[in-house]
Amino acid sequence: LTRELPELSGISRAKCSNYIGDAIDCAKLTGFQEVMLIGHIGKLVKLAGGVMNTHSRTADCRRELFCAHAALCGADPELCRALMREVSSDGCLKVLEQAGLRDVVMQSLLDAIQHVLTRRADGMRIGALLFSLEAGFLGMTSEAETLLREWRTEL
Repeated sequence: LTRELPELSGISRAKCSNYIGDAIDCAKLTGFQEVMLIGHIGKLVKLAGGVMNTHSRTADCRRELFCAHAALCGADPELCRALMREVSSDGCLKVLEQAGLRDVVMQSLLDAIQHVLTRRADGMRIGALLFSLEAGFLGMTSEAETLLREWRTEL
């Protein structure tokens, strides 16, 4: 990702594993003013549903979120069934790509993720950048775009 987004190479990083909600709370309590979550679609897609502990034992709603957002973007019932049969986020992305809906569904998911993050961060600026090991960079939330634009000017 640092090749595609060089402004990421100079920032401090911390891993938060599956405990994204707790990490956001800790960042806020310790005085962070800006946070960028960078993660795999299989973890961060869960944020679109308000899930803050992304371990699969706690919540594995990836297919359901892909399906719901695809339906919101005009997917027919057969496409929704195909998404529900997939076992991975990359599989869902492939189904959406074949249907010509990947970009619009990703944007819907990113908008939902931003909404959830903004509510949780309670005044702290926060955005998210999503990738897949198979598909590469998938997109970023609106606040992530703003933060990156500001960080570019600071380089």
